[in-house]
Amino acid sequence: MNMYAWVGVIGIIVLSLISLIQKEDRTKENIRKSMFMISIALGIIVAVLVFHIDYLLAIIVGFLLIILFDKKTYTKKRLIIYGSIILILSITFFILLRENPDYVLDYLKEHPESTSLYLVENGDVLSAYQADEIRPLASTVKIIIAIEYAMQIEDQKLAKDQPVPLKDLERFYIENTDGNAHENWLETMKEEDKIKNGEVALHDVARGMIANSSNANTEYLINLLGVDAINKRIDKLGIKQHDKIYPIVSALLIPEHVKTETMEEEALIQKLEKMPMEEYRLMAEQLSKDMQAGKIKAGDVTFDSSLDVQKIWSDRLPGSTAEAYGKLLHNISSDQLPEGVNATVRDLLEWPMEMHEENQETFAHLGAKGGSTAFITTNTMYAETKEGDQIEIALLIDDLSTFEGMRVRNSQNAFELKLLTDADYRKKVQKELADS
Repeated sequence: MNMYAWVGVIGIIVLSLISLIQKEDRTKENIRKSMFMISIALGIIVAVLVFHIDYLLAIIVGFLLIILFDKKTYTKKRLIIYGSIILILSITFFILLRENPDYVLDYLKEHPESTSLYLVENGDVLSAYQADEIRPLASTVKIIIAIEYAMQIEDQKLAKDQPVPLKDLERFYIENTDGNAHENWLETMKEEDKIKNGEVALHDVARGMIANSSNANTEYLINLLGVDAINKRIDKLGIKQHDKIYPIVSALLIPEHVKTETMEEEALIQKLEKMPMEEYRLMAEQLSKDMQAGKIKAGDVTFDSSLDVQKIWSDRLPGSTAEAYGKLLHNISSDQLPEGVNATVRDLLEWPMEMHEENQETFAHLGAKGGSTAFITTNTMYAETKEGDQIEIALLIDDLSTFEGMRVRNSQNAFELKLLTDADYRKKVQKELADS
C-alpha cells in the first residue's frame, strides 16, 4: 500500500469515529454502521499487508460488503439499481480484461515509440519491429547476471552448492518492492526442504533470481559476482547496445538519500531527473554496499514512493534492445555458449518446463525471463518444439499507463503462447507489423 492508499483507508476509520463525537449521534444504529466501516477498513489493511491481496481487489470486495450488509440494499428499487450496476461492470470488465492476443498486437502497432518485438523462427527473422531501440529491461536484465554466474561457476570461482546464509539475502530485501517474489521463493525453499541451518545453496539463489525474480537474490549476486565483471561480460558477449548494469534494489533508496527534510516532491523529481546517469549508478552501487555491510537496514526501509518518483527509477533501469536479447537467446537455444555455461544457463531459464508440466507435452526446451514495473512489461523467450523448430521472442514495452498496463499484461501470455504454437499467427504478426 502506498501513501495514498494508507490515507484513504485511515480516512475511512477517522471519519467513522468523527461521526460518533456528538452524543446525540451515538445511536445503536450509527455505532453499528461506524464499527462496520472500521472493520471493513481494518480488513482491507490485513488483506493487503498480511495476505498480500491486491489493494484494488480488497477495495472492491470491501465496497461489495458494504452494499450487501446495508439493509437499504434489499429494497426492490435498490436491488434493481445495484444489480444493473454489477451487470454493466461485469460485462465491461469481461470485455476489457479478457485474454486477447490481438490486443497486444494492436498495441504494438499503435505505439511504435515505446514498443519493440523481435521474432525469429528457425534462424529467420520474421519481425524486427523497432527492435534496435534501447528500452528499459526491468528484470529481463537478470539474464546477463545469470550468464556471468554460469561463467564464474565454469571457471571454478564459485560452486553451485556453496552455502548462502539467508540473513545475507535479507540484507537486500525491501518489503513491497518485488510483488512477493522473494517470499514466494522462500516458501518454495521450505516446501522442498532446501534450507539447512539457515542456509541455501548458491544455485538455488540463482534459480530464485530467474524463476521467482527475487530482487534480493539479484542484488546479492551482483555483489558476489562484481558489477565490473557483469558489465565486462556484456562486452564479451558482443552486445553493442546495452546500458551498464547496476544494483536496482538499492537504486530505490536514492530518492530518500538525496531528499532533504524541507524538499517538496516536485523539487525531488527535478533533482533526480538532472542527476547524471553515472552519478546515479555509482550512488546505487554505494548504497548496495552499505546494505551489504549492514549500514542500511533493509528491514527498516518503508517503500512508499509516489508513482512519479517510481517512474524515474523505472526509466533509469538498465536498457537494451529487443534484437540484442533475441540474438542472445538464440545463442543459448543453439548451445553457442561454452558447454558447461550453456547447460547452467538453460537450467536457470527453463523453469517453465518444470513449473508448468503441460509445456513438456509441446516443447523439448522452453526458457524465459521477463520483468515489469508499474510502467514496463518485458519478456524474452526461446523455445524448441518436439519437431525441432526453434523460436525466439523478445518483447519490450515501456511507458504504459495503469489501465493500458493492466490490459497488456492480461493478454501478454496469450499473445506469446500463440506466437510459440501457431505458425499462421506468426505470419499474421509478421505482416501486420511490417505494414504498420
